Amino acid sequence: MKASVIDTLRYADSLKAAGVEPRQADAMSRALNNEIAQGVATKMDLDNAVTELKGEIAREVARVDAKLEVMDSKFEGRFEAVGARFDAMDSRFDAVDAKFEAMDAKFEAMDAKFIGLGEKFGTQSRYVFLVLALIVGLGLYNAAAPHFGTPSGVAAPANATPAPGTATNT
Repeated sequence: MKASVIDTLRYADSLKAAGVEPRQADAMSRALNNEIAQGVATKMDLDNAVTELKGEIAREVARVDAKLEVMDSKFEGRFEAVGARFDAMDSRFDAVDAKFEAMDAKFEAMDAKFIGLGEKFGTQSRYVFLVLALIVGLGLYNAAAPHFGTPSGVAAPANATPAPGTATNT
């Protein structure tokens, strides 16, 4: 049943009050109502339109979901590949870290050797200092002390004066 958009009884009564015959006023009221009612949507029309729109929306949502699933699987694959590359890099860094740790151990061993050598040189340097001091002292003594005679077979210089207390060959 089509819904009426105007009050046909009141419209007919208005026409009758204006001097239109009652039969003619009723016919005009019904005709106007029929013409207007054909363009008006009923509740059933609206329910059918809503149901149709819901179906279209559901189909579009399903299509978009399918595309998102495809994109998601592509990104998941790419993220897994990137994750694998990061894992490979981590293992390389672990290998480099192990090499650095080995180098650190070697440096610590060398440090220990240098410390041991330093201790040895600390003790030996005292002896070296004493020997050098003795050599320098003897050299200074030799340079500053008067010579007790000349070595055999070497003639004394002509202008040399004998040291006091030395014997002269004349």
